[in-house]
Amino acid sequence: MALHDWLGLLPSLDRLAEALAVVFAAAALRGFTGFGFAIAAVPLLSLFISPSSAVALALGLQFLGGILDFPAASRDCHWPSLRWLIVGSTIGSPFGVALLSVAPASGARIVIGLLTLVAAILVGGGFGLSAVPGRLWTIAMGLAAGLCNGVAAMPGPAAVAFYMTSPLGRLQVRASLLVFFLATSVAALGSAAAVGLMGRDTVVLSIVALPVMWVGTWCGAQGFHRGDAKLHRRVSVLCLAGIAAASIAKGLSEL
Repeated sequence: MALHDWLGLLPSLDRLAEALAVVFAAAALRGFTGFGFAIAAVPLLSLFISPSSAVALALGLQFLGGILDFPAASRDCHWPSLRWLIVGSTIGSPFGVALLSVAPASGARIVIGLLTLVAAILVGGGFGLSAVPGRLWTIAMGLAAGLCNGVAAMPGPAAVAFYMTSPLGRLQVRASLLVFFLATSVAALGSAAAVGLMGRDTVVLSIVALPVMWVGTWCGAQGFHRGDAKLHRRVSVLCLAGIAAASIAKGLSEL
C-alpha cells in the first residue's frame, strides 16, 4: 500500500490532533499510577472516532506501551504475587465470558462499579494489609479480575485493590500493575483481532499514536518519581472512583 493510502486511513488532522491529546493525557495518568489508561482514553476517544475503534486503539496502545515499559517494570514488580494473579485472571476470564451469556452486562457493570467504589473507599481510608496475601488468596483475586474482564472488560479494579492495600512500596505497586495490564492486554487484543476490530486504520493510528503515548507515560513517570506515596495513593483513589462512576453510569444507561 502506498504512503498516501496509509495516510488516508487516519482521521482528519483536527480530529487526529484531538485524539492524540487524549492519548497523551491518558498515558500520563498511566505513567503516574500504573493503570487507568483505557478507562480515561476510551470514552474521550469515542468523541472523535467510533467507539469500536476507540476500544481497539486503546487495546493496541496498552499492549505496545506495555512492551516498551516491560524491561524496567519487570525489574521492579513483585513477581511472587504477580505470576499467581495472572494465573487466576487467565482462568477466570473464560468463566466471566460464560457468565456474560446468562447475566445482563448492565447489571454486571453496576456491581463491578459498586465494588470498585468500595475499594476506593478502603484504599482512601488507609486500609492496608500487614503482609502480601498468600498464593491461594492471590489466585482468588486473579480469578475476580478475570471474571470482571470476561463480563465487562474491566480486570483492573481487583488488581488495583489487591496491590494498593498490600504493604508493597509504590514503586513495586506501579510496576506490578504495568506488567499485569500487559498480560491481560495480550488476550484482549487477540479477541479484538478475532472479531475484526483491529483493522488497518486502527493499526496505523496505533503506530502514529505510540510516540505520543510514550511521551505521556514518560511525563507521568516523572511526576511519579518526584511525588510521594501520599500523592500516588490520592491520585490512584481518584482514578478508582472515576472507574467506579463510569462503570455504574454505563450500566445504568444500558438498563
